[in-house]
Amino acid sequence: MIHKEGHEIMLHQPMEPRDRGLSPGPGALYVGDEPTKISHTVEKNISSVPFATGMNNHMGSRFTASLKEMFETLQVVKDRGLFFVDSLTTGDSKGYKTAKTLHLPATSRDVFLDNRVEESSILRQLHQLKGIASRHGHAVGIGHPFAETSRAIRQFLKGIKETEFELVHMSDVLPPAGS
Repeated sequence: MIHKEGHEIMLHQPMEPRDRGLSPGPGALYVGDEPTKISHTVEKNISSVPFATGMNNHMGSRFTASLKEMFETLQVVKDRGLFFVDSLTTGDSKGYKTAKTLHLPATSRDVFLDNRVEESSILRQLHQLKGIASRHGHAVGIGHPFAETSRAIRQFLKGIKETEFELVHMSDVLPPAGS
């Protein structure tokens, strides 16, 4: 249904966090996984998301900091013709830089919208995102399917001029592969 409406679909790939007490969920990638396991897991997860055009990481502060495992993961993403968005769950992430070395279309998030699941907080994050977009021509925000996030986005969009900003598909803001 989402695809039929003309929207892009991305795989939100679970990856190992630094906090071993947190579970990234089923289909997760872990530091120390063999290349064949990484490849199989990513292939299976991509196949489970029909019409996926890209992937980003869910959690992954430990996994994305590992160059070897990110290389293996992003090679599969590239082979499948997808793009990658680094959620930047850690400042040590190797995701974006690795994607660029593979000449994989990629970008990274600028703002987490709903770390605090409160409408007023999410609105502040949306205004921060707007400021970044004003300075750089675009910005990438990541949010979750919370009712508060949906309400905040609707309220935010009502408050801006139609010509001022536009929500676009992720692929519309990706630099060309290799740049």
